Amino acid sequence: MKAKKACINDNCSACQKKTAYKDTDTFCSICGHPLAYVCKGCNTQLPNGDEKYCVRCKAERKDKADDIKQKLKWVGGAALAIIPAGLKYGKKALDVAKDAVKFIKL
Repeated sequence: MKAKKACINDNCSACQKKTAYKDTDTFCSICGHPLAYVCKGCNTQLPNGDEKYCVRCKAERKDKADDIKQKLKWVGGAALAIIPAGLKYGKKALDVAKDAVKFIKL
Protein backbone atom coordinates (compact mmCIF):
# COMPACT_ATOMS: atom_id res chain seq x y z
CA MET A 1 0.00 0.00 0.00
CA LYS A 2 1.22 3.44 -0.82
CA ALA A 3 0.17 6.74 0.69
CA LYS A 4 -0.71 9.73 -1.44
CA LYS A 5 1.53 12.76 -1.70
CA ALA A 6 -0.04 16.15 -1.06
CA CYS A 7 0.69 19.71 0.01
CA ILE A 8 0.50 20.24 3.78
CA ASN A 9 0.41 24.06 3.70
CA ASP A 10 -2.99 24.96 5.23
CA ASN A 11 -3.17 28.23 3.28
CA CYS A 12 -2.69 26.53 -0.11
CA SER A 13 -5.73 25.79 -2.29
CA ALA A 14 -4.21 22.43 -3.29
CA CYS A 15 -4.16 21.43 0.39
CA GLN A 16 -7.72 22.60 0.95
CA LYS A 17 -8.92 20.66 -2.13
CA LYS A 18 -6.82 17.63 -1.06
CA THR A 19 -5.09 17.49 -4.44
CA ALA A 20 -2.86 14.42 -4.85
CA TYR A 21 0.53 14.60 -6.57
CA LYS A 22 2.76 12.00 -8.23
CA ASP A 23 5.54 10.33 -6.25
CA THR A 24 8.13 12.06 -8.42
CA ASP A 25 6.87 15.54 -7.49
CA THR A 26 8.67 17.18 -4.57
CA PHE A 27 7.07 20.62 -4.37
CA CYS A 28 3.51 21.94 -4.62
CA SER A 29 2.79 23.43 -8.04
CA ILE A 30 0.67 26.20 -6.48
CA CYS A 31 2.52 27.43 -3.38
CA GLY A 32 5.95 25.81 -3.73
CA HIS A 33 5.77 24.15 -0.29
CA PRO A 34 7.47 20.72 -0.01
CA LEU A 35 5.07 17.81 -0.48
CA ALA A 36 4.59 15.06 2.11
CA TYR A 37 2.84 11.73 2.34
CA VAL A 38 -0.62 12.12 3.88
CA CYS A 39 -3.40 9.85 5.10
CA LYS A 40 -6.00 9.07 2.45
CA GLY A 41 -8.81 9.44 4.99
CA CYS A 42 -8.04 12.58 6.98
CA ASN A 43 -5.07 14.18 5.15
CA THR A 44 -2.84 13.99 8.25
CA GLN A 45 0.88 13.95 7.51
CA LEU A 46 2.41 10.47 7.74
CA PRO A 47 5.99 9.71 8.83
CA ASN A 48 6.68 7.68 5.65
CA GLY A 49 4.86 6.57 2.53
CA ASP A 50 4.56 2.89 3.45
CA GLU A 51 1.03 3.04 4.86
CA LYS A 52 -2.08 4.41 3.16
CA TYR A 53 -3.95 5.42 6.34
CA CYS A 54 -2.93 6.87 9.70
CA VAL A 55 -3.40 4.84 12.88
CA ARG A 56 -6.71 6.51 13.74
CA CYS A 57 -8.28 6.04 10.29
CA LYS A 58 -7.01 2.46 10.11
CA ALA A 59 -8.67 1.69 13.45
CA GLU A 60 -11.95 3.33 12.34
CA ARG A 61 -11.95 1.29 9.11
CA LYS A 62 -11.30 -1.93 11.04
CA ASP A 63 -14.13 -1.11 13.48
CA LYS A 64 -16.53 -0.48 10.58
CA ALA A 65 -15.53 -3.72 8.89
CA ASP A 66 -16.01 -5.68 12.12
CA ASP A 67 -19.42 -4.04 12.64
CA ILE A 68 -20.52 -4.94 9.11
CA LYS A 69 -19.35 -8.54 9.56
CA GLN A 70 -21.29 -8.78 12.81
CA LYS A 71 -24.46 -7.42 11.18
CA LEU A 72 -24.10 -9.82 8.26
CA LYS A 73 -23.77 -12.77 10.63
CA TRP A 74 -26.91 -11.62 12.46
CA VAL A 75 -28.88 -11.04 9.24
CA GLY A 76 -27.75 -14.39 7.82
CA GLY A 77 -28.88 -16.19 10.95
CA ALA A 78 -32.19 -14.35 10.97
CA ALA A 79 -32.78 -15.15 7.30
CA LEU A 80 -32.06 -18.83 7.90
CA ALA A 81 -34.63 -18.79 10.68
CA ILE A 82 -37.28 -16.78 8.80
CA ILE A 83 -37.15 -18.39 5.34
CA PRO A 84 -38.27 -21.89 6.42
CA ALA A 85 -41.13 -20.35 8.41
CA GLY A 86 -42.22 -18.34 5.36
CA LEU A 87 -41.98 -21.34 3.07
CA LYS A 88 -44.18 -23.27 5.45
CA TYR A 89 -47.00 -20.79 4.78
CA GLY A 90 -46.61 -20.96 0.98
CA LYS A 91 -44.64 -17.79 0.27
CA LYS A 92 -41.82 -17.84 -2.24
CA ALA A 93 -38.31 -17.72 -0.75
CA LEU A 94 -37.51 -14.41 -2.48
CA ASP A 95 -40.61 -12.74 -1.02
CA VAL A 96 -39.73 -14.04 2.44
CA ALA A 97 -36.17 -12.75 2.10
CA LYS A 98 -37.43 -9.31 1.02
CA ASP A 99 -39.77 -9.19 4.00
CA ALA A 100 -36.91 -10.17 6.31
CA VAL A 101 -34.67 -7.41 4.97
CA LYS A 102 -37.45 -4.84 5.39
CA PHE A 103 -38.02 -6.02 8.93
CA ILE A 104 -34.36 -6.01 9.97
CA LYS A 105 -33.41 -2.64 8.35
CA LEU A 106 -29.65 -2.58 8.50
